[in-house]
Amino acid sequence: MSRLLLLVVLALVTWAYFPETRAMLMDVAEPVVLPIIRWSTEEEMRQVARNVVEHERLTGQLPAGGGWLEWLDYRYASDEIKRDPWGSVYQLEASADSVWVLSIGPDRVRATEDDFRVSAPRG
Repeated sequence: MSRLLLLVVLALVTWAYFPETRAMLMDVAEPVVLPIIRWSTEEEMRQVARNVVEHERLTGQLPAGGGWLEWLDYRYASDEIKRDPWGSVYQLEASADSVWVLSIGPDRVRATEDDFRVSAPRG
């Protein structure tokens, strides 16, 4: 266990002090790190979706279209909760019975296989 800890610390130090190795280390760590990041992001997105539904319940309006970005700025002071871990602003979609908060994923391109979304029921 101590060897593993030493390797992790060594990798973090290398990542911090040698920027050219960051991409290489991320490629190696991605299969382990990406599911953890995605799980954390989905939890954050669920909270945003619940907040959207609560806003609609209180005001009678869904913060859609151009109002979405304004609502995010009003609701959340920190940019961290307005954006996914890859720096893209969360997106909102709605139907008659649900709202979805979307992340366009690590590739930052919409409608690709790494996109994911969570929903919250309207009602």
